[in-house]
Amino acid sequence: MLKEIKNVIFDLGGVICDIEIERVVAAFREIQMPNMANLMDPCYPAEVNERMECGEISWEEACDEMRKIDNRPEVTNEQIEWVYREFLPRVNGAKLDTIDRLRSMGIRTYILSNTNPRAIEIVRDRVREATGRELDSYFDAIYLSFQLGILKPSPAIFERMIEQSGINPAETLFVDDGSRNADTAHALGFSIYCPPTNGEWMHIFEDLNN
Repeated sequence: MLKEIKNVIFDLGGVICDIEIERVVAAFREIQMPNMANLMDPCYPAEVNERMECGEISWEEACDEMRKIDNRPEVTNEQIEWVYREFLPRVNGAKLDTIDRLRSMGIRTYILSNTNPRAIEIVRDRVREATGRELDSYFDAIYLSFQLGILKPSPAIFERMIEQSGINPAETLFVDDGSRNADTAHALGFSIYCPPTNGEWMHIFEDLNN
């Protein structure tokens, strides 16, 4: 199957960048925001996170809403950013090395991610820390929910990506740790691989020629 693949689309959190739900829950509780701690879902954002990740509200507006949810007006934006940094602690350089190898073989690589403006900057920081390079240097294009105004698993975000990139789903592998996201991609004709969150997926490319 992989011999016919010309494009690979990766999710971001849990696939490229590790996510730590226990750490983000603990961090929200540390700054005494237990209601926000209970809203965290790494694959399918809810309430204020959903509105931020589909671009309805800015990071600053989201911080205001988070403070209201827990009635904690004294919590600063910087404290909330610290919480999100706990959520996205590291990038595995070996995964980015594999993406580099795919690109050297002529395979186009993309990101399609539910994320928000501050989280993507945190991921960019993590990539610089791990590799000394920019995130964009590993991909032909990056498609982010808050910029497109649509969240996975909606088919519309995949259709928008197909329209903008010109990719053929029949020639494309989609790698995402969210089963509902993978199901949507499969229904649209993509090949799919659904690794466990923070799991390794590099082995599926081992049979490709160097």
